[in-house]
Amino acid sequence: MPEHTSPLARKSLQHPTWWYAAWWSAIIEPGDAHAAALRHGLGDDDAYRWVMADQPGPLPDDIAGDQLRRASWHQAWERWRPRALQAAPDEDLGVLEGLGGYLLTPDMPEWPAGLKRLGAEEPVALWVLGRSPSNSQPSVAIVGARASTHYGTRIASDLACDLGQEGITVVSGGAYGIDIAAHCGALAGQAPTVAIMAGGVAELYPKAHEQIFGRILAAGGGIISESPPNWRPAKWRFLARNRIIAAFSDATIVVEAGRRSGALATARRAMELGLPVGAIPGPVGVEMAAGSNDLIRNGATLIRHAQDVRELIGPLAPTLSEDLFGAPIAKDEGVSALPPTQRRVWEALPKRSAAPLERLTRASGLSEREVLAALAGLELTGWVSSSASGWSRATGH
Repeated sequence: MPEHTSPLARKSLQHPTWWYAAWWSAIIEPGDAHAAALRHGLGDDDAYRWVMADQPGPLPDDIAGDQLRRASWHQAWERWRPRALQAAPDEDLGVLEGLGGYLLTPDMPEWPAGLKRLGAEEPVALWVLGRSPSNSQPSVAIVGARASTHYGTRIASDLACDLGQEGITVVSGGAYGIDIAAHCGALAGQAPTVAIMAGGVAELYPKAHEQIFGRILAAGGGIISESPPNWRPAKWRFLARNRIIAAFSDATIVVEAGRRSGALATARRAMELGLPVGAIPGPVGVEMAAGSNDLIRNGATLIRHAQDVRELIGPLAPTLSEDLFGAPIAKDEGVSALPPTQRRVWEALPKRSAAPLERLTRASGLSEREVLAALAGLELTGWVSSSASGWSRATGH
């Protein structure tokens, strides 16, 4: 482990898990199960040495597994390697300290207990500004459409205000629409609220909400991310962030959502974790309410007011089945229809310039082999073009 410079990094010498957690945060994408298995199987010191070696070394059979799994470990090393060579966790910890923040790791008593539900997808660390709520305090996620209607915005705000006044922490993602309405409602009720970010806490998104984020901190709430402070909120990290919102909370409430809304992904993760899901009914025939109405039709609890939510997280809360998502969901189109690896590489490309292979491997968190394979597929289908400067998004995409 290298020498450290910032006070928070130096303090990590007494708690080395902090340093290693900060290091892993800088080289993996959220929910990387290989990283969890390597740290658990080898311990932090040996796992660090394995990644930093010039070639991936042999692993014990209980980690490496069969031939197919052994190949996947080589791929994991390849995708970690570009970032591992440039990771500077002491600098990241210094940035966090400059913001007045702190790092939480799963071995600390303040760690949100609900995140244990994620198993191998549990974050390696949380970068925190403000206060993370006590594990003894109930919390509810309020999520929904970014392009919300006046009706949805008002309902989200009123519901969050009432829940806050009942001592329930409101959790959301800080985005436009329902998310920020929920945070503002909790603040209006003079209650703390927690915003889970898709990017780092030094790159709060969207910037238009910086004043509200400041109010969240001033009111005793928290702003939390699993990514290092200066990381940008890449699109795929929003999907990964949804699992934290779901696991962090005792229930998830969808206020307003179309059939392809990301809020449904949060509800789905809550359901997979065995947690209650509720939805606010909307007008029949209105697309913005189609997803939330489908949830209710297929088993989600109909929510009218804060008392319904209180009952939902009580001792007799209902559990949900896979039938909750039995309603037809619109087929993905455009970028959303691309295979996951191709979509990540395409989203890692700059919007108006070309990028070389090295930059794309770092930005996407994939190996060179995976990036090249994705670029080949994207070029074949007309999504990208190549030049002497690298790869760029094709005109019209």
